[in-house]
Amino acid sequence: MKDQTEPEKRDSTPMDPAQADQQLDLVQSEARFRLTFEQAPVGIIHGDLAGRIRLANRRISELFGYEPDDPEFLKLRLWECTHPDDYWTVERFKKLLTGEIDDYTVEKRYFRRNGELWWASVRCCLARDAQGNPRHFIVIVEDISQRKLAESELKKAHEDLEAKVAERTAELEAANTALKVMLNHRAEEKKELEAKVNASVAQLVTPFMERLLASGLSPDQRALAEAVRSGVNEIASPFARRLSSKLVGLTPKELEVARLVREGKGSSEIAQVLAISENAVAFHRQNIRAKLGLKKKRLNLCTYLRQMA
Repeated sequence: MKDQTEPEKRDSTPMDPAQADQQLDLVQSEARFRLTFEQAPVGIIHGDLAGRIRLANRRISELFGYEPDDPEFLKLRLWECTHPDDYWTVERFKKLLTGEIDDYTVEKRYFRRNGELWWASVRCCLARDAQGNPRHFIVIVEDISQRKLAESELKKAHEDLEAKVAERTAELEAANTALKVMLNHRAEEKKELEAKVNASVAQLVTPFMERLLASGLSPDQRALAEAVRSGVNEIASPFARRLSSKLVGLTPKELEVARLVREGKGSSEIAQVLAISENAVAFHRQNIRAKLGLKKKRLNLCTYLRQMA
């Protein structure tokens, strides 16, 4: 009789529903973690306390220029890829290991596998066990090269603008200085010209006018000679220039009347000098008062004109 082997007995004890649910939750949780870890838009690294990489997602490999699951990348230590000017960040990691700080965030430069330089925002912290002992470090790395480039361009544009403003300001200051020098020079030239005119009048005109007035002129001739002397003096005096600038709206005849009024001449004297009627003089006086804004004011026209001088 052929021997028959007794079939193996299996444990057919059904699993507790609660345990089954817990096991399913654990499996789903691990799957979610793995999916999140692998598809995160930032680089994530788990490393041991010596700084070696133990677990890395796809994004961090891409950032450093390696293919996913490239064993060469797992041999790296991040400080080996750090720009020499950013070695100060290694001190932060040491403080994290000694417990001086709980975490830190820095902006630093790394080198990719091909030597290309890029900027990263790095957040690092320690994972601890239930007793608080450090187990491994967690590093989250985000590529901020585009932001740094934009900041650099913005800074350069700002510096260029400040340089242009400074250059333009210097040009305006130079132009202003040159203008002041020119105006001062013109003022000096004006004073010099006035002095020459006054000297010429005093030397070449006044003596002959005085001799003419003393030569026995008729009343009409004397009046005309005095008018000529007065006109010459007015031309040479500052009053004439101020009068012509302040009384721009006056006609030439009104200016002549205003000049004689200021000298204290009466209407009959003005009429005789200018060879016009006294009514014409009164008409011109009223026009002068109106143009000076004195028509409804009780101000003496002669006094007002002298104050203008």
